[in-house]
Amino acid sequence: MNRNRKRTQFAGLAGLVLGLATLCAVCADASAQEEEGDGTEKAEKKEEGSNTLKTLASYGLVLLGLGIVMIPVAKTFSSSYSYAQARLMLTNLLRTNPNQAEFMAKKMQGTFCEAIAAALKTGGTTMSQDVTVVSSATKPTYDGVASGVAAKWGGDVSKAKLGLVAGVGGAGVALAGGAWPAIPVIIAILTVIAFLRLLWFKNELDSSIMRARAEILPEVDQAICSGRYVGPPPPAM
Repeated sequence: MNRNRKRTQFAGLAGLVLGLATLCAVCADASAQEEEGDGTEKAEKKEEGSNTLKTLASYGLVLLGLGIVMIPVAKTFSSSYSYAQARLMLTNLLRTNPNQAEFMAKKMQGTFCEAIAAALKTGGTTMSQDVTVVSSATKPTYDGVASGVAAKWGGDVSKAKLGLVAGVGGAGVALAGGAWPAIPVIIAILTVIAFLRLLWFKNELDSSIMRARAEILPEVDQAICSGRYVGPPPPAM
């Protein structure tokens, strides 16, 4: 609840900044047009003031946009992984040392491995060697945790869209009359690239979650049923 409230407040604040910056640029244009017929010198001063406001608005928007997008993008590098390598590692460990597999999977937060670790732990509490019983515990656990991981990244993508809009809008304001428009345009391009990186990561995550359910989760069930995994003790009655 608190996390959702913080996200809402963050999005509202960013939207307010975006609106104020755009409003400043629009007002600057309107002021310059109204004063156009009041003399050459006065018109030049108004135009200079308008350009200054546009410059400030453009820099503020592109920097805000880049910051909003880069926050979740930075997490993609700390969670960066190859599904093929992770699958090979976890499969080998599940067949030889499942407890070590659980330890390694827990370290890979924000990926399908987080759901594998949870499924392994939950399946171990069944204290059963019946694959049907074990699977009835591991699959719902995997699906629930994996859905939470995907939803978290989905929320990051939604917030990043706001940053993308701010970055592109700032570049538009700069091209409309701000000073040194090349710099805001470059920052906006970097924002777009960062956003594409986030989208790519999210698509790879969704794909790996589905593949791991079919390819790795059965290995979890077998590790538990064979007795190779030493699960946590059952809760006291």
